[in-house]
This record gives sequence, C-alpha cells and structure tokens, in this order.
Amino acid sequence: FFSSRRRHTRCSRDWSSDVCSSDLLDVNETILTAAPVTASLVFGGAVLWMLIALPIGILSALRPRSLLDRAATVFVLLGISLPVIWIGLVLQYVVGYRLGWTPNAGYCDFINPEPTATCGGPAAWAYHMILPWTTFALLFAAVYVRMIRANVMDTLGEDYVRTARAKGAPEPQVMRSHVLRNALLPVVTMLGMDIGIALGGAIFTEAIFGLPGLGRLAVQSLETFDLPMIQGVVVFSTLCIIVFNIMVDVAYAFIDPRIRLD
Repeated sequence: FFSSRRRHTRCSRDWSSDVCSSDLLDVNETILTAAPVTASLVFGGAVLWMLIALPIGILSALRPRSLLDRAATVFVLLGISLPVIWIGLVLQYVVGYRLGWTPNAGYCDFINPEPTATCGGPAAWAYHMILPWTTFALLFAAVYVRMIRANVMDTLGEDYVRTARAKGAPEPQVMRSHVLRNALLPVVTMLGMDIGIALGGAIFTEAIFGLPGLGRLAVQSLETFDLPMIQGVVVFSTLCIIVFNIMVDVAYAFIDPRIRLD
C-alpha cells in the first residue's frame, strides 16, 4: 500500500512484540502481520453464524408461528439489540472467568508462532478464538436468521414451487433445487459484503479479547495520529470489499441456474 518506511513514535504495551520491536516499520509489513488475525476472526465467525442462521431460519420459515419460530424471533431481537461489547464481556465473565472453559483474551499463531510466544499451533489457536468467534457470530447470526426466514417464506409462495409440488417432486428436492437456490441469493450478497467490511477491522471484538488485528491497529493509529498506517488500513479495507463483491458476482452463476458467465 505504501512503500516508504515510517518512524514509529509510540507503542502501547499490549501490542505484539513483532510490531513494537523496531523504530522503523513498513506499513505493508505491519498490515500484513495484523490481517491474518482479523481474517481468522472474520472467517471463523462467518462459518459459525451461518451454521446457526441457516437451520434456524429455514425451520422457522417452514413452521411459522411455532414455538421454534417464536424462540427464533426472541433470539433475533436480542442479537440485534444487545451491543457486541456487552456480549463479549458477559461471555468473558461467565465462560472464561466463572467456568474457566476458555481464555479471556490473547491470541496464538496458527502456523508459525514467534520464538518468544507462550503458545502456538492449531489447537491453541482455536482454543483462544472460541469466545471471539462466538461474540462475533451472535451479532450477525441474528440478522441472518431474520433474512433467511423472510426469503424462504417468500420463495415458498412462488408459482414454480407450487408447480414442482404439483408434479410430485419430493419435498427435499423442492427445498434444495427450487427454494434454497433462489432464497439464498440475497444471503450470499450480504455475506460477501459483511465479510469484506469486517475484514477491514472488527474493532470492538478485537479490543475486548486483545486480538492484535486490523481493528486494534486502526484504533492505535488514530490515537498516535499515524496517518500512513490509517491510510493503509483504509486501502486494505477497500480492496477487501471490492474482492468479495466480485466473488459474490461469480458465485451467483453457481447458485442461480438463470445466470451464466461468458
């Protein structure tokens, strides 16, 4: 993003040692060091929130006004209303502090931990990311449950769905080939946009759990008035949004049979 080197004027104590070890830091190198941390948070959270939202949203649409649908409505209202900071702090206190099941904060590298690091490897990485993933996923899962439910209910009333059922098509085939392939198009659009935006920095989640990602990097750059680093984070965020929107356009051709790529 920026090839020139800059002088690091200030470094907070809780920042990773590889960023604070030298007075001369390259903006590209710093962003590429923080980007995998944010990517692990965003992609892990995206997998988790889709695993939560898809079955709940589909079942709520198939059984409207049932007990499951009412419980899903309460979950949606809570997920939309509760701040992500409050959710993270509650999970830290209950799961991390009171029960002691997971660490409250910190990050472990997935592949190549630093020689001075206290932990590293896939198991330690996933163990430290359980609470951040859960916090990040609960916020988006509520929104996606509501969107999937509305899209599936609208698609169930279409003429081609009634025609497929009238021809004797099995219900699983109707759901898979006619309902879900059309109902998931808006979901794929939102998923690509949300992942692209979140890769620019999940500020609150990273701040709560002490993750050295792009969100914390942006906050610290604002505190120190580090203009080149702020510009680098903004450019990186813009590229992420553009790339994932292109990926969504390509994915449309595989989801909707009416769309074909030349």
